Amino acid sequence: MHLSALPPARIIDSPEKLHRMVEDLKRQPFIAVDTESNSLHAYQEQVCLIQISTPGTDYLTDTIVLTDLDELGEIFADPAIQKVFHAGDYDITTLKRDFGFQIRNVFDTMLAATALAEPAIGLAALLEKHFDLKIEKKYQRANWGKRPLDPEMLAYAQNDSHYLLQLRDILVRQLEEVGRLEAVLEDSAALAKITLPMKDHEEDLWRVRGVQDLKPEALSLLRQINHLREQIAMNRNVPPFKVFSDRLMIEVAQTQPHFQEELALLPSFSPAMLRRYGNQIMQTVEKWRRNPVPVSPRKLTRLSDRELKLREKLTNWRKEIGEKEEIPSNAVFPRDLLERIAHHDPTSMEALKEVMEDYPHRYSKYGTQILNLIKRKEK
Repeated sequence: MHLSALPPARIIDSPEKLHRMVEDLKRQPFIAVDTESNSLHAYQEQVCLIQISTPGTDYLTDTIVLTDLDELGEIFADPAIQKVFHAGDYDITTLKRDFGFQIRNVFDTMLAATALAEPAIGLAALLEKHFDLKIEKKYQRANWGKRPLDPEMLAYAQNDSHYLLQLRDILVRQLEEVGRLEAVLEDSAALAKITLPMKDHEEDLWRVRGVQDLKPEALSLLRQINHLREQIAMNRNVPPFKVFSDRLMIEVAQTQPHFQEELALLPSFSPAMLRRYGNQIMQTVEKWRRNPVPVSPRKLTRLSDRELKLREKLTNWRKEIGEKEEIPSNAVFPRDLLERIAHHDPTSMEALKEVMEDYPHRYSKYGTQILNLIKRKEK
């Protein structure tokens, strides 16, 4: 089936249309959800489109035009309506950040595919396998914040949610056959609960690639160059990497040039880059040279030897179970749960149950094994 065969999606771009959509969604036991953001095209990214599909209708909600989505938030918070995502962690973290949504009753088709030991768990691979559909991903990096959106972009967005409910039904049947549905529902519920709202963009020197290799003096200059890049990016409303690269900043910090001509000798400086930013960079270097304020060392949280040893034992145990059950180890036991247990180091079944409160199925199935492993960790 080609995209042109799909019925046209309903564009939700007014409060009246939003209300009619919500009234329809209230009657649905399952809805499929996807989002599109403009992370590659704005200084502070935002959700620009929410795609929601029911068995009979595809909706495209324009979150650039609509400013009040509280009514839709009631749908996401409703535990009677299952929200079907694929790799929903990014969608959930951005929906929580931008709209303050609470999200309950989730089914994630990527978690389901992982639990079924699918060799390829991406949405395109699963749609090709189960529906013989080849999905073009040409708009994956498109600017979803621009308006109006091209008809082809709208069709692409519609496609990402349209087949999720059918895919869910197939995967649920397969999970029931192998006895892994409860584990996937548990992981999906934990995903919705423990995924925190994404933080707004903020200036962070320690995210620059290569920063760990710099000496203190170069690190001091890098902070100033990075601040310059942030200011330019904010004024232009573009992501910082679209101003100039991490590599360029590292080169300037290491060479600490005295003249603009020296910039032209650096590998990352093109003539266009020199013309556009050369003066600003040299002014920043000269200002830094007059007052090279040192950078305080980065505070790192070091794990205790006990925690490291327990985490290693749990990791090896998880791997052995996965090999035995012929599924990926993260389908046996989520990594965040493994690390939580290693951190808290529970010494009783009651304490372990509290640590695993979001994973009652795993506690029932593996609790005794885990506690025995903890008790043996010093041997």
